[in-house]
Formats: sequence, C-alpha cells, structure tokens
Amino acid sequence: MTSEFLEEEVRTNPYDNEPVYYCTHCLSLRIKALDSFLDYCDHCGSTDVDTTDIYTWKKMYKERFGKDF
Repeated sequence: MTSEFLEEEVRTNPYDNEPVYYCTHCLSLRIKALDSFLDYCDHCGSTDVDTTDIYTWKKMYKERFGKDF
C-alpha cells in the first residue's frame, strides 16, 4: 500500500476528526485546564492554547522541529 492510501484510510477514523488542543508556544499537546476559562501548557506553562486537527498539528510540528512526532 502507498503512504497516500494509508493516510486517507487513517483519516476515516472518527477519532482523528476530534480537535486537538496544543500550545502555540512549544506545540505541546500536554494541555491542562485550571478551570472552565483557563487552559495552560503543562510543558512550558504558556496559556496560549489553540485547537486544530491532528494532521495540521503534525505538519506544524515537523516544520518547526524537522522531524515527525
């Protein structure tokens, strides 16, 4: 199988459609909630948290760190 086929097959997994919360400062996925209004990064302490899909996050990670997660 080609990698394109595998990636398309994986995208049909319903869990991959769930948004991921990540730190915009260090790209960590270790996000904690202090209360219903404040999330923070458990890795660097930043409160700059955003959401995206897992594929976009993996692409951002690879662009910043030069390797796959």
